[in-house]
This record gives sequence, C-alpha cells and structure tokens, in this order.
Amino acid sequence: MKVASTVYVKEYERLSNSLVRIPVIDRCDHLRDKKNGFVAQLVFKDATNVSLDVTVLSRAFPSMIAEVVVVHKHEELNREGSYPVIMAPYISGESAKQCERLNVGYLDMSGNCRLLIRSIYVNDQGHPNKFAKKRTAKTIFDPSSKVSSLILREIMRDAACRWKLSLLAGTLQCSIGQVSKVKDYLCEQLWARMSPDGLQILEPKAIMRSWSEAYAHKSASFEVMDCHTLLPIPEFEDRIHRIKADSGIDCHLTGLAGGVRYAPVVRYTKVHLLVRERDLNVFLQAAACKRVDSGANVQIHVLASDEMLHDARNINNQEVASPVQVYLDCMRLKGRGEEMAEVILAKEIEK
Repeated sequence: MKVASTVYVKEYERLSNSLVRIPVIDRCDHLRDKKNGFVAQLVFKDATNVSLDVTVLSRAFPSMIAEVVVVHKHEELNREGSYPVIMAPYISGESAKQCERLNVGYLDMSGNCRLLIRSIYVNDQGHPNKFAKKRTAKTIFDPSSKVSSLILREIMRDAACRWKLSLLAGTLQCSIGQVSKVKDYLCEQLWARMSPDGLQILEPKAIMRSWSEAYAHKSASFEVMDCHTLLPIPEFEDRIHRIKADSGIDCHLTGLAGGVRYAPVVRYTKVHLLVRERDLNVFLQAAACKRVDSGANVQIHVLASDEMLHDARNINNQEVASPVQVYLDCMRLKGRGEEMAEVILAKEIEK
C-alpha cells in the first residue's frame, strides 16, 4: 500500500481499511492532497485501477454535497474520470439521500457508508453520530427552541409564500438573526432557497416529516395530562365551546379531534386539547374532567407558552389548533393519526 504524506491521515485510513478487505481489491494508494480532501487510487487484483476523488467536510449538509458535485464535474472536464466520495464525521439521513441522488459515494467516521465502484457495492447504515457534542446548539425543530418554532409555524402557515426575512422578524417580534438561523438550516438541507423575492419553500413535506420526528422523539416542552369525561365526545366538545364563551378560557382541539375540522376522514374516541397552564384548574372544574392513570378519553397538552397556539383557527365556532400543530400531534398518534396527518399536509400545508 502506497502511503504519501497527507493531512487527512484518519480519513485516508478509514477509506483504505474499508476497501482493501474486499477480495478483488489489492490496495488503496494515496496519490496527493487537494483542497478539502485528497485523491486516492484503488488498485484491483487484475491491475486495473480507479481514481477516487475524496472531499472531506467538517459537516456534510445536502447543499454542500451539491456544491461538491458541481466542482467535481467541472474538474472532470480537464482530466480522466474519477469516482467522487464525500467523507465527514457523520453523514445524516438527508445527506445520505442527497449523495445517492447525485451518484456520489460517501463514508463517514461513524461507520456509515455507501460506495458503488464498478461492480462493487458497499453499504453499511444505522451507525449513530460518534461526534455529537453534548452542548450542541439546539436544532430549529427542538421543542424547547420556542422562537425557532414560532418562525417555522409562520413560514409553514403559507408554504407557497416568498418570505422576506425582515418582515418575518417584524411580524413575530424576534431578531433578524433568529430568522436567519432558521433560513440557513432550511437552505442547507435544500428544503428552501433564497430568491430576490425572499425565502422560498421547496420541500414542505420534508420539513414537516423531519419536524414531526423531532417532535415525537424528544420530550416536548409541555406536560401531557390523561383525563376522563363521562360525557359522550360530541357533548364534551360542546361543553368546551361553552367554557370559552362563559369564562374566556382557550381550549384548542388538536390531534384527530382537530384534524376532522379540516378534513373529516377518520373517526376518533379520544379528544386531544391544548390548554394553557394558567387555565388548567379552572378548565378541569368547568369541564367536569378528571385526571386518570388509565382509560383516558381526553388528553390535555398543558402549555407553558403560546407558540403552539400560533395560527389557531375558529372552525364552526370551535377553537382548533393550526394545521401545522394538528399535523405534528397526529403524527405522534400513529395509525389513523398518520393517515389524518397526510391529509392535513396535502390539503392545508402543501396546498
């Protein structure tokens, strides 16, 4: 194995060790370093070879991968063909899909890889990020990132709109830096792009799917309370409406109960509600609803802040959470909940 001086020792060794175990491969030689990577030569037992154009990234966003492919294609005009490979500490699922779409190989330092070289196919998935930092910045989908959540809710309120960042900041009374953080992440994932008219959403489905995964897997910033009412569901929902009229307490339907207000495609036997923490005791008393450990037919999301109520609607005199919030809550329910969420996504969010 020919080893030349390289600043990418660990990356080269990871690539070489992954490939030389394949019986038809003799060795993997380092040829030279390049800007942000190196070039290696894969030598087969029959003495034929393939050049590997390896780009090393500290973070592999889908947008960065697309840029690497553009550079590679430009350089190919001036030399013989080579196989492009992306290496990084960790390749996320979205970045892996981008590599596959663009016919780029990838290999990360956490154990994941997908390489298709001639008739050789190497695929190893499912390894967690070994380089995740404990004090990493919150993602825009983190339930505790209240401002990011509010910005996303406003953007997804009308996914077809071209959003001016300054207008978003002014409307939501947050800083332009906070809006830019959300914009940068969406653009890095190729879910949106900046145009002269503002931020344009390209992949609303991908945004909502990723958001729902974070929403389901992380403990959301609200308490969930299981309750029971002796009233039939329609009568209980009528009482909720009267509580608003009599006491001014906001009780927003979400989950399947909220979803049928947008698209009546499923039946449900449990009511999901959003209720502010300060209103909880008064609501429980007025609704004749008691907390239980089992057999719940009412589930209350107790809100300490109001971002989850953004873009709430009044439909047929009933307060209903926004399509975005209903989608997120339905996706947590699985089964019929996911079915409802897909309808809400197509009818109210993607439009």
